[in-house]
Amino acid sequence: MKPGDLVKFKCLISSDRDVVQYGTFIGIRKFTSKYECAEVMWHNKTAPNGDLVSTVQKNLIEVVE
Repeated sequence: MKPGDLVKFKCLISSDRDVVQYGTFIGIRKFTSKYECAEVMWHNKTAPNGDLVSTVQKNLIEVVE
């Protein structure tokens, strides 16, 4: 994954309905030497604090080919 890549976050809402969110990958953020997360600018929402960029676990997103 590199900055500028289109990524998606797939969240299972119920057994028969999935919600897919798309965003632009900004980069990796390190909080401690052991924890890293991805920073993403989501196309359809803002972070809870109103920021355009929010953090998400790296393993919950994937690059859209």
